[in-house]
Amino acid sequence: MNSIGILYTLRNSSEPSKNNVSAELHVNYWKVPIRNGAYKRFLDFGIFINDVARDVSSVSFYFPFKVEAQSLKDLGESLSKSELLCTLFNNDYVVRNINGSPSYFCISPSSNSEKAHPFWLYVLGENNFKVSDIKPNGSIVNVQILSTPKKNGGIQPASNDKKPKRNLYFRFRVEDIPENSIFYEENISNDFLQSAFSKTEMIDFRINEVREMNPKAYEEITKDKTFLPFSKIHFFFVGSSEDEQIAGNTDYKDCRLLNYDRWQAYIGDNYDNTRKLIAYHWCWKGAANDQTRDRYSIFIKTVYKSIKWKTILKYCSVVFGLSLVSAIVWDAIKAFPCFINWIVELCK
Repeated sequence: MNSIGILYTLRNSSEPSKNNVSAELHVNYWKVPIRNGAYKRFLDFGIFINDVARDVSSVSFYFPFKVEAQSLKDLGESLSKSELLCTLFNNDYVVRNINGSPSYFCISPSSNSEKAHPFWLYVLGENNFKVSDIKPNGSIVNVQILSTPKKNGGIQPASNDKKPKRNLYFRFRVEDIPENSIFYEENISNDFLQSAFSKTEMIDFRINEVREMNPKAYEEITKDKTFLPFSKIHFFFVGSSEDEQIAGNTDYKDCRLLNYDRWQAYIGDNYDNTRKLIAYHWCWKGAANDQTRDRYSIFIKTVYKSIKWKTILKYCSVVFGLSLVSAIVWDAIKAFPCFINWIVELCK
């Protein structure tokens, strides 16, 4: 029962179906090597709310494990740096401040493009996060949208009827992901030697899978919230160059090598840059403009370098023991003719 839930609430009591709320979901699962030979894992969530952003009061994230407030980090401030934003969205954008809305940036494409469009980047603070425990096991993180820019608040895309849209984007990080929550590790059991140097990792990532939620937790989180439907979903697994045999329930769309200098401010300094980072990308998009889905799952299995000194010591002990026994047996064999001659001489 390890599904994450993403839900929303409206500012008024209108039925969700009448507001036509949908979003684009961006998820990055980071597995970053650190200098002591271990790995640091964290999740980045990005939500692109469509043109009814003013009607949404909060987006809630249910996690089937305990989340502390200090494990949450806003990423909007980092993305307001134009170069990093362009790298993340793979397009050229111009970042501008919005008068009267210091928590927002207006993001507009530097050239006309059908794929790129302007949007609001919302920078989150401590007062935007409200964390509460969900029994029997889990936490819910409410990301509160406390305000939106006055009027149009800068350049916004126009719809067919020339009315401005209000696309809103925010992004944050969840650190301290516990093992056996969404990722699992196992030793390689069928190869004694390889198991000393490698491990298997399995990532079972699920969004809004009701049957994988605790029934009482589901009852609690849905009593005043609605599951958020998605028009597009991007999932990235970012691992080191030591991750091998990347396999999943679906094939990844593409992969690329990340430039350390460009991503350092986003990832942090506690990263072993002697090992390269590779991003693997999975994507789902509705066939039609109005096609959405409110659930998603992906399974990934990989083998990566993990030196286990206890196993290596056991292996060395076995080799040393066998060598010692072999030496004793060999000396006994060499001494056997002399022993026979001694017996013969003794019997004379």
